[in-house]
Amino acid sequence: MPNEPRILHPVAQAALTARHLLPVLDAVEACLLAVRGDLDSQLRRLQPMKLGKSYPLGQCLEIAQAVHHRLRRLDEAGLSAEAITGLRALRAFQRAGGAFRQVWGDLRGEYFQNAFQVGTLYIDVANDTVTPTKPKVEILPFEAARFIPITDFRHFERIARRYWQGEIYPNHLLPTLAPHCPLIHVGPTGRIMLHDVTDYMLALTRAQGFAPSAAVLADTPMPLELFEPLRQILGAALAGPLRGMGHRLALSPEQGRRQALDACRHARAKRWHHAPQILAESVESAQRVNRCLAQAPRLPLALSPTPSPSPLSPPVKDTPMPTLRIDDRDYDLDSLSAEAKAHVAGIQFVDQELARLQAHATALQTARAAYVGALKAALPKTTKINGV
Repeated sequence: MPNEPRILHPVAQAALTARHLLPVLDAVEACLLAVRGDLDSQLRRLQPMKLGKSYPLGQCLEIAQAVHHRLRRLDEAGLSAEAITGLRALRAFQRAGGAFRQVWGDLRGEYFQNAFQVGTLYIDVANDTVTPTKPKVEILPFEAARFIPITDFRHFERIARRYWQGEIYPNHLLPTLAPHCPLIHVGPTGRIMLHDVTDYMLALTRAQGFAPSAAVLADTPMPLELFEPLRQILGAALAGPLRGMGHRLALSPEQGRRQALDACRHARAKRWHHAPQILAESVESAQRVNRCLAQAPRLPLALSPTPSPSPLSPPVKDTPMPTLRIDDRDYDLDSLSAEAKAHVAGIQFVDQELARLQAHATALQTARAAYVGALKAALPKTTKINGV
C-alpha cells in the first residue's frame, strides 16, 4: 500500500540503520532541526492559518513534504558541523540502500500522522503540529512509535472523530463519488468535506473492490434534518461552480444509501478498481467538490456536531495547578523558590535524556537482533557458534 507505515526488509534496514545512523543520531536530529528552522518562516508565509489554526498547527503534511524536498538538494554551506555530519550520514545510508519513505497512518490511536520511516527509525519532522510546545523533531525506533496502518474506513472514522472533532457520516449525498469517497465529515464549525482522497485510503478500498467503502455506506443514513441543509449547500455548488460535472444529488437519505451501495456494486462489476482513468476522474471530482465546499456557506452551527471532549484539547478551567510529589508530599510548583524550580528543570532534563537514551538502546537492540539473524542465515547449516 502507498505510504503504509511498515518496514520493508526489516533485517537489511536494521543493519543499515545501525551502521550509518545510530552512531550519529544526534547529528541526524541536528540536521533535521536545521532544515525545519530554515523552512519555518517560508511555510508560515505561505499558509499562516489552516482550518482556523495558526502555523504550524495542522500542517504536518506540508512540513513533512517541504523537509523531504529540501533534504534532496540541501547544501552543506551554512550548516553546523554536527548538522553536516547528520546530512552525510543520511545520504550514505540512502546510497547503501536505506529506506527513506514518507508514511501515513494512525499514531497512538489519536492522530492521522505523516512521518518518515527511515530504516528502522520513525522520524517526525512536524512533531509540533498538534502541540506546538513539543520538540519539532522526534526520532524513535519505529516499533516504539505505535504507528500503525489504517485498516478500513471504520478505523478511519474513529481517528477522524477524535482528531478532527465533529462527526462522520456515510456519503449518501453524492452516490456517484461514494465508491472512492464514502464518508462526509461535518466539522464543529460547519465545514463539510468528502473523504478520503489520500493515496492510501483510495488504494485500500480499490484493492478490495470497494468493499471497505460499501461497509460504511451500508450504515444508517444521516438524519433528515442534517441531510436537507447539506443537500442545499451541495446543490448550490453543483448548480454553480461545479455545473456540468455529471453528479446528481440523492433526493433523500434512504435513496442516497441505496444509490451509493449500487454505485459500489456497479464499480466492482465494471472492474473500475483496476481502471486508473476512473480513479483519476473520481479524485479530480472529489477535490473540486471539496475546494468548492471550502468556499461554500458553512452548515448552521445549530446543526453542526458539538465537539466532544478530547485529550488533544482539554478544558482550561478546573485544571489543577501543577504539583510535584516528593516523599509522599505534594508541592505547588508555582510556589517553589527559583532555586527549587531550577532543580525541577534539571530533573526534567535528565528524565528526557534518559528517555532518549532508552529509545536509542531499544534501536540498538533491534539492530543487534537483525545482525544475529543475518549471521545465522549466512552460516553453513552444519556449523554452530556457541553463544549466538
